[in-house]
Amino acid sequence: MVKKFLIAVAALVLLVVAALVTLLALVDVDHYKAQIEQVARDKLDRTLKFDGRLSLSVFPAIAVALPHTTLSERGTDAPFLSLDRARVSLALLPLFSGRVEAGTASLYGLRASIGRHADGTSNIDDFIGGPKPKPSIEESHSPYAGRTVPQFELGGIELIDAQLIYRDEHSHNTVTVSKLNLKTGRLATRASTPIDLSASVAATEPQADLDLSFKGTVDVDLSQHTFGARGLDAHAHGHVGDNKLDVTLSLDNLAQAGDTLSAGKLALDLNVEQGPQKVSAHLTSPLQIGTSAQSIELARLAGELNLQSPGLPAKSLKVGLDGSLHVDVKAQNVASKLVARFDETTASSRIAVQGFASPRIGFDVDLDRLNLDRYLPAPQAGASPSGVASPAGAASAAKAADPKVDLSALRPLNLAGEVRIGVLQLRNAKAGKVKVGVHALAGHLELAPLSASLYEGSLNGSAKVDAASNRVGVNATLEGISIGPLLRDLTGKDALEGHGEVKLDVTTQGPTVGAMRRALGGSASLALRDGAVRGIDIAQKLRELKSALSGGSSQAQAASSTEKTDFSELSASFSIKNGVATNNDLVAKSPLLRLGGAGTIDIGASSIDYTAKASVVGTLAGQGGGELAGLRAVTVPVHLSGPFTALSYQLDWSAVAAQALKNKAADQVKNLLGNKLKQGGTAPGSNLGDVLKGLLGK
Repeated sequence: MVKKFLIAVAALVLLVVAALVTLLALVDVDHYKAQIEQVARDKLDRTLKFDGRLSLSVFPAIAVALPHTTLSERGTDAPFLSLDRARVSLALLPLFSGRVEAGTASLYGLRASIGRHADGTSNIDDFIGGPKPKPSIEESHSPYAGRTVPQFELGGIELIDAQLIYRDEHSHNTVTVSKLNLKTGRLATRASTPIDLSASVAATEPQADLDLSFKGTVDVDLSQHTFGARGLDAHAHGHVGDNKLDVTLSLDNLAQAGDTLSAGKLALDLNVEQGPQKVSAHLTSPLQIGTSAQSIELARLAGELNLQSPGLPAKSLKVGLDGSLHVDVKAQNVASKLVARFDETTASSRIAVQGFASPRIGFDVDLDRLNLDRYLPAPQAGASPSGVASPAGAASAAKAADPKVDLSALRPLNLAGEVRIGVLQLRNAKAGKVKVGVHALAGHLELAPLSASLYEGSLNGSAKVDAASNRVGVNATLEGISIGPLLRDLTGKDALEGHGEVKLDVTTQGPTVGAMRRALGGSASLALRDGAVRGIDIAQKLRELKSALSGGSSQAQAASSTEKTDFSELSASFSIKNGVATNNDLVAKSPLLRLGGAGTIDIGASSIDYTAKASVVGTLAGQGGGELAGLRAVTVPVHLSGPFTALSYQLDWSAVAAQALKNKAADQVKNLLGNKLKQGGTAPGSNLGDVLKGLLGK
């Protein structure tokens, strides 16, 4: 589109200039006005109209001037081009030597509208011509073979306050170039020409509003087919979408050597702002451009990238860059090698792009270490390290809008590659030897294989994302994991200890984070050994049973970070549906206790409702088991409930007492009670608490 637009601009300007120069060859220019208009109808099928006389002056220079002039669209009277006025002159002295040299051609108020139709044709095809025949083998050896070198002399071109509009029905985009002012020096077969251009550009897709300027000196020798430029400086500033943009591009000593244009230094300065977020970059490199701009080579790219954002912990990030870039325009290939250094990280990448309209991107990325916690937003006040709000922050969190999940950026991606990270930290969890395969196509993203070493074990799994349905799935196995340090780093809580295996196979979908939590489904399981459940010491609570029995009630207590119930083995499986994980097969074993249980974990609400049942099965004196001999085979219900960040537990002592009466202790109870039961239990010590105290030897 840009290429056609530039060709069209040049064609329009040269068309007007050529017409002016031609008119100078006529003596009575106004006499030929009707003939010129007729030629336009016959040759171009367009209506050309001069609103006034064509004038010719001979002093102080021979010059022809055009009045307000219009040219219609092909085959209709709809306006295509208009010109407020124009003027071109002939130099007098060269006429005495038989040479015709035109002076500066000045065009005022040029207006043109260029359109590309939905079928790919345009309203300037009759100007720029159709496809050219392929050159023969002999002609193809030289890009200039068979070409006639034009011999011309023009003092320069001035465009004053021009406006060009480009409408693309295929992309539904309109580009308007207004306030276009162009001034050149002498133009000839061989010339060194200064160029000064400025314009305002507006577009609809994407929305853009930019002011452009370009200055420099161009050296051309058409007879020798050489080209060069000096002091080129281009600048653009304005808005693209919601971004404020400021770009400066400078190029020194651009020269042609054979089929290649080269420059000692290209420098790019870029500044982009979106609200409080800012990105600035400074890049330099030698430049090589192949014949007809078919290839671009930045062999030694170096620079610096600076990011500023309130979301960054340090509010800013500086990245050093080194590498190379090669672009093959004809084959539509891009290849780059880049090394980036920021904070404690060194990242090297190789990227290959095939195709510009729908790019296929292959990549390979290596990072020695990466701490993502440096760049992720800090948890909200009152939230745990995992980001779950505490009761203190729950009220404000409830008022906050549920974040939307927008995966639309995946739809145009066509990616295949691998990322490797030596040491990774995310939400305070650490992993090493991370390897992630990335495949994306038509809105589907797959991360596979996904592997890492972490917490004395390993992770192997995969993840899938579907942008069309906002669906996410994860399948992962953690083997040999030390679960305690992992949970401690992730949540800041000491809930569980032990080594073993954790499996997870879940999927979810929804338009928001909350909806995804509530829609979570699948399964999970864990099998641990030589660990502990932290927050409660069931054995100690049983030892305190005698004081509880005196009241015969249930007591709710906050979980304690210092208490724990040890186990030699623990296993459980979970069925997850609508964001609620259900378990009914908990098994935990220790020399003293057996633990079972059932209940639910509401992931969407971040809460738990679970009842564990502990039974005394041993009497190891060294572990305090002798004190619990009287409660062998008695099951103690422990009810866990509340939000993840403020769990509490409740032991049902009344149920314990009832079981004690029904089990092996029943006979001893009868002996101790003796005739007291027959007497109605009025004697001292006949209440249930006193009897059980005696039963336990207290």
